[in-house]
Amino acid sequence: MRYPDTETAVSFCGLVLSCMLLSLPVHADTGPWQPHGEIRDAAAKAVRSAAADTAGTIEVVADSPDPRLQLRRCEEPLKAVLPSGTRLAGRLTVEVSCSGNRPWRLYLPVRIESSRPVVVAARSLTRDTILAPADVRLAKLGPGVSAYGTVTEPAQVIGQKLRRPLEAGAPLSAALLDAPLLVRRGQQVMLEALAGGFAVRVAGVAKADGALGQLIEVQNGSSGKIVQAVVRSERTVEVLLR
Repeated sequence: MRYPDTETAVSFCGLVLSCMLLSLPVHADTGPWQPHGEIRDAAAKAVRSAAADTAGTIEVVADSPDPRLQLRRCEEPLKAVLPSGTRLAGRLTVEVSCSGNRPWRLYLPVRIESSRPVVVAARSLTRDTILAPADVRLAKLGPGVSAYGTVTEPAQVIGQKLRRPLEAGAPLSAALLDAPLLVRRGQQVMLEALAGGFAVRVAGVAKADGALGQLIEVQNGSSGKIVQAVVRSERTVEVLLR
């Protein structure tokens, strides 16, 4: 009977061992410490959950814990919560904790960044500017710039009036905008009432300034009666019939 030489036997055993190892399930051995990546993921997930209504418009980036920090691996799923009253914009802090046999808690910084272009000033703009198409453009916000309340469609701001000056590249938000005044106090307007497909129109005088959609007092030019009407255009206001 012929026996394999030593070199052949060793090669054969190595091949069998390799096959056995490949057939075993692979588990990352992180030892007794909690992986920092899992801590980051828990913090980011908590923020995404809280900002679910802005899904697709933001990116959430959690910082890594100090590399020297070693926390015991938690026997239970990590818990991540945002402090009460946290504003979901810019940079915030998330509490990540373990409530296992060896509990621990840490606070991890998380950044919220815009992933969708928003409307920004195309040039420096002064207060009370009535925005025209050339005054704005779409751009992505830089890191750390809050996307809170920003506008994503230029059509939403055209014709609006700025409440304060803006530098070129600054994002626009609803808080920075006012509807422009269409009607001025003392101005002659057409007072109209619509009912059953018919319209009744009479001249009147505005008793207050009014923006589009705003309710103002108007004096009926025929009867002298003061009525409330909604501003529809620069020359027309509508009495809402009940």
